[in-house]
Amino acid sequence: MTRLSAADFGAVLSFLEHAHASEGPAPIVPGLLDELARVVRCDHAAFFELDHPRRVLSERVVSSWMTRPWHGISDEVWACSRTVELHRRKLASGAGPVVLSEVFDRRLRRRPDWNPNLRDGGAVDEIHLDLDPPRHWKAQLAVFGTRDFGPRERLIMRLVQPHLAAVYRAAWLRRRLARLTEPLDDGAVLTPREREVMRRVGEGLSNAEIARVLVVELSTVHKHLEHVYAKLGVRSRTAALAKLRLPSDQEIRA
Repeated sequence: MTRLSAADFGAVLSFLEHAHASEGPAPIVPGLLDELARVVRCDHAAFFELDHPRRVLSERVVSSWMTRPWHGISDEVWACSRTVELHRRKLASGAGPVVLSEVFDRRLRRRPDWNPNLRDGGAVDEIHLDLDPPRHWKAQLAVFGTRDFGPRERLIMRLVQPHLAAVYRAAWLRRRLARLTEPLDDGAVLTPREREVMRRVGEGLSNAEIARVLVVELSTVHKHLEHVYAKLGVRSRTAALAKLRLPSDQEIRA
């Protein structure tokens, strides 16, 4: 059974503390990828948002030292056997982790004509995580190594996966909630407290739980919701979330 050393465990905890402290709209930033690469002891790390069936890459973030020009994913790479089979394994695995060396033998991975990441960056092994399982590998994080990854690196990636998925969901929710600062169709604007209440509604909290979190009376929460409903022209929490295009907690976790 693989176990982490005290130093490795401390490094993982420090990394997760920094990851959860993020309050910006971007879920994964280069500095966080740098720290993960140092913890795993790999060549670099990267975050992607992509739609594989449509061959669309909408976002790419890499470690800060990856400064070589990058020209996107070519149709040849989208269609190659490596990409197609790796994606199939990802879908079959659930949320991963998926390790390249568990899918393809070293002979193939050492061929630049077959492995574009070896050709472009020298990587012979990769570990991929799904950060948004409900959307089936639309948001991915990966680490890349010039050597095959062992049990230590695989364990670290398994440990950080649920935390990084939570960081991704929280940032996604912050982006969605940001639109609450914009005027509604009729020009009305939600107050800061009304936005806070709706943020808690989006997290799946009951009215009583919102009252406890915000340290207010339950009747105050009801009053804030009444004001929100009036501004939105709706009659329920679900309708308010839909009008504001906010996900419910159930939708996030579906």
